[in-house]
Amino acid sequence: MDTTLLASAVVVWEWLNEHGRWRPYSPAVSHHIEEVMRSNPRGGSVVLGRADSRLSPYIIDLHSMRQFRQDTGYRQYQ
Repeated sequence: MDTTLLASAVVVWEWLNEHGRWRPYSPAVSHHIEEVMRSNPRGGSVVLGRADSRLSPYIIDLHSMRQFRQDTGYRQYQ
């Protein structure tokens, strides 16, 4: 595989809003999710507030691929 192609690849993570529409996370948040996944390939969780303080209540469970809002208990698919 061409490593130049891999070096220029961009990953965009999205979340499903209350209207059933997929919305992209910011590049910083997508990068943070990818970094956590690389550092712990067996799964775990991603604290989104570490990349964007406005998302501090949100955690992604990488095993279930669900986003969880800590202050309300609301869960949604990733």
